[in-house]
Amino acid sequence: MAASQSVVARTNAEKPHGLKGFVSNPYVFFTCLFASLGCMMYGYDQGVMSPVLVMENFENHFPTFQNSTLQGWLVSALELGAWAGALINGVLADRISRKYAMMTAVIIFTLGTGLQAGAQNPAYFFAGRIIGGVGIGMFSMVIPLYQAEIAPPELRGSLVSLQQLSITVGTAIAFWLDYGMQFVGGVNCNPEGITDAYLADGTFNAALTHGHTCLGQKTISWRLPLALQIIPAWILFFGLFFFPFSPRWLMMKHRDDEAKAVISKLRRLPANDPLVRAEYLEIKAAVMFDEETEREVVGTGGALAPWKALFAPNMIKRLTLGCGMMIFQQFTGINAVLYYAPQIFSSFGFSSTKQTLLATGVTGILQIIFTLPSVLYLDKFGRKTFLIVGATGMFLCHIVVAIVEGIYEDQWSLNEGLAKSQGWVAIAFIWLFAINFAYSWGPVTWVLAQEIFPNSQRSRGVSIVASTNWMFNFVIGLTTKDMLDSMKYGTYIFFAIFSAMGGLFVWKFAPETKDKTLEELDVFFGGEINSIAEADRLRMMRINESLGLAGVENLEDLKAEKQVITDHVEVESHTA
Repeated sequence: MAASQSVVARTNAEKPHGLKGFVSNPYVFFTCLFASLGCMMYGYDQGVMSPVLVMENFENHFPTFQNSTLQGWLVSALELGAWAGALINGVLADRISRKYAMMTAVIIFTLGTGLQAGAQNPAYFFAGRIIGGVGIGMFSMVIPLYQAEIAPPELRGSLVSLQQLSITVGTAIAFWLDYGMQFVGGVNCNPEGITDAYLADGTFNAALTHGHTCLGQKTISWRLPLALQIIPAWILFFGLFFFPFSPRWLMMKHRDDEAKAVISKLRRLPANDPLVRAEYLEIKAAVMFDEETEREVVGTGGALAPWKALFAPNMIKRLTLGCGMMIFQQFTGINAVLYYAPQIFSSFGFSSTKQTLLATGVTGILQIIFTLPSVLYLDKFGRKTFLIVGATGMFLCHIVVAIVEGIYEDQWSLNEGLAKSQGWVAIAFIWLFAINFAYSWGPVTWVLAQEIFPNSQRSRGVSIVASTNWMFNFVIGLTTKDMLDSMKYGTYIFFAIFSAMGGLFVWKFAPETKDKTLEELDVFFGGEINSIAEADRLRMMRINESLGLAGVENLEDLKAEKQVITDHVEVESHTA
């Protein structure tokens, strides 16, 4: 890889990565970790519904949700809301700050959670899923954006990967909480006044039992898991009062002194340290570049021109890469597994709800463990390596599951306990699939999404990329149940093909971004300085010269020559 054009990136490239880097940067590490609480709720909400859907008390309250199409709509309603939330937050995060956008998301999420936990009819439940989804979508867009903007370049991949780690933690907590809560009062509804509550195939007959009180399993079995996610949401809300603003957002608002103070605090260095001044000036150069470009665009194209600019030739590659990664991420099939894990495991010949929920819980634990490699080593080995290796692993796992199910599905469908060992093979490869996703396409796609857009377009660009993720998440949630019922093992072949295509897409189109600053990627995305459009190159050269960054090869150059220029820039920013 070519040497970095940024003095900050060159200086930091030799600093510790991964766990050692966290120890060396405790303030920024704990800030990013705490912000990840919002992503924990994202994972929790993804994981909580699939076990709830098979609880007999829940089925007794909402018998219409036993229909596979309605189950698909119920699961995917959250994604529809999240699509809108991610899109809205692109504007909100720029206007009121990344920090206050997170706080707004908590309030919206709380309303949606309350409606779900207290729902007495399907309409309230659907409304709660959609409103809660808006909050989740806002979290998914703004939290990794905030993490990327406060992280030093040598730790950015690892720190943004904390988002995915928190998602997996949330999913695992939801799975295991649901597993434990199903035993409250017993695993069966035992409806009052009905002696036989089951159909001939052993399925719970919720249409018959609806309106009859469950004497066994209690309502709290599913209401409490749905309600508990409010707790981390409000811990995050009050903790946000103590968070720093993003220095890049402060610079966009011309609050330069505050931006320098935040950089100093995040890096645990004095404000006059050469590295702090260098990072401050590089951020300022990128902001000045984007502001000049945007003024020209708005002057010629009107107020909507900044959004239209995302589709300009110099931006469309970034947008295509970001949206393409999210489409391929969803069509790996990960959320099909998370949303319908109990049903998937039961299709492998396991009729016991206890066994299928236990296997679902193991999926959550494995995802936590195997997200850690990306947190610890992503900034060492690079983004493309993780994505390509992960895509290969997911492809192979889907093929094995498809082969095993294709051979043994007729025996499993008899519900006579046949081909149990082969069923465990299928489950094991579903677990291996989740492992391959956990260290690769789970965290790394979100890391790259934060890195590929220029400062002025980052919030808008990430909002479109995040909303694309949620739109295709919605498609997966809506169609997977019917795909599993109609396509059987063909569902896994479908996901295998998209996993392979995703790996090829990254190999062909994605740049390696490790150890680059966000400001450097703003201008040098995808190549050397000579690959930039000539007008942009000359503009950046002029800005660098005005800030005293031109010709700076190392920090000693800046320390020796540029003090007066730095002070002059600060005065300019306050008098503008």
